[in-house]
Amino acid sequence: MEKIEIGVHVWRSYWGALLDDGDSKNNSVIYGFENLSPQHQHLSQVRIPDEGTCFGFVSAGLADLQNPHINWQLNSGQWFCVPHGLLLTLQPNSRVVISQCLGYHGVYAMGGPIEAQGRLRYIDGCSDTLLCAPPLLGDPCLNHLHFPTGIAQTAHTHPSTRAGIIAKGQGECVVSSGEAINLRAGDLFYIARNTVHHFVTADSGMDVIAYHPDSDWGPTHDEHPMINRTWVDGHKIDNQAFQHQNAVIIHGR
Repeated sequence: MEKIEIGVHVWRSYWGALLDDGDSKNNSVIYGFENLSPQHQHLSQVRIPDEGTCFGFVSAGLADLQNPHINWQLNSGQWFCVPHGLLLTLQPNSRVVISQCLGYHGVYAMGGPIEAQGRLRYIDGCSDTLLCAPPLLGDPCLNHLHFPTGIAQTAHTHPSTRAGIIAKGQGECVVSSGEAINLRAGDLFYIARNTVHHFVTADSGMDVIAYHPDSDWGPTHDEHPMINRTWVDGHKIDNQAFQHQNAVIIHGR
């Protein structure tokens, strides 16, 4: 398992823990599992340790997820969030990526298949869907990014890890040196925080599943749909009042 301070890394054949991002605030471990390549065809089952929440995506085949709380079978194109460790079983010719946010307790969720485009505008004509939203402001999230054909993004950085998989199509990731890293369906990627990069597509679009270990958006105790639409005498209830401050809640971190 590698530790990379800055840069972009891509894997095309993988089984196991690939990288620890070493982030002191939102430490994440990137896992990849595929049994399509000859060296991994005999592999099918692995246990992810119970060290944090697993954000994952099945990009090919079928995968079974089990722990004391769930017994899920997911198809290609589906995503998941599991707040504990799990037993992962891949059927033949399958591929799964997992980004585990260590020490974070998320919410059980799954969905998909992903759609043809995103629901939100993203830079330079791209689009995005927030698949697994942060339950609380600052929490991790999982996204589907869609790049149409003929995209040349503005060079940019991210203040935290980005990791995931190319779900469909192909393109390039261009770094500050000018090197263009080819990307195709099934490739796993990691972009270290503060790495200057941008994505380019030519004749093919590209769909990317991207894990973010943090966020600067999300509900708070005083701003969320339930409290905002709870009115007393025609006005939003004062959630700062003493009688509303003693709820027992689940803490993610």
